[in-house]
Formats: sequence, C-alpha cells, structure tokens
Amino acid sequence: MNIIISYLLIISIIYFLTIPYRDKIDNMLKEINLSTFNALWLAYVEGLFFGAIIMIIIL
Repeated sequence: MNIIISYLLIISIIYFLTIPYRDKIDNMLKEINLSTFNALWLAYVEGLFFGAIIMIIIL
C-alpha cells in the first residue's frame, strides 16, 4: 500500500510543478504536429516506463 501512496504522491507533485508550463508544452506539441491521440499514447508509455523505474527503486 505504501508503494501506491508513494507513486501517487510523486505523480501529484510532478503535476503541480508542471502546471505553469502548460502553454509551452501545448506549443511544443503544435510545432511537431503531434496529435492528441499520439500524445496520449506517448504519455501512457512514459507512465509505464517511469512507473516501472519507480517500482524497481522502491522494491
């Protein structure tokens, strides 16, 4: 249970730290013509990757 709470805490902190850069990120996605669908899949893969790294570090 502590692993899940730690993971959610880290994700929440990263979310709040990146809110000010929301417009810059949107502009970057427009410049490279990345669709919302592709951006969502990219975020999903990144989430799996970083989640796995965090789980390896914690365990």
